[in-house]
Amino acid sequence: MKKRPGGTTHLSISLPTDEAKILKRRAKRVYDGNVSRVVSDAIRYIAYEEGRDALIASFGDKGKPTPAEAARLDAAWGLAAKKSA
Repeated sequence: MKKRPGGTTHLSISLPTDEAKILKRRAKRVYDGNVSRVVSDAIRYIAYEEGRDALIASFGDKGKPTPAEAARLDAAWGLAAKKSA
């Protein structure tokens, strides 16, 4: 096998069958079957979330909205549950 540029690490992981199918399906659709690229995408997303969480934590209590503020944000972003008839 040809050596890849840059530093890479080989991992062996076990996943539930349904999750492995999701990875393989996306790899086939987006990256010509390259599952490693799908995993890298997922890791970048997780890194983004970790950075976001660290930024929010750096604000201390000011980074946590009050229940009223959270409700207003949910409504503004279309996340509020609509009342059923």
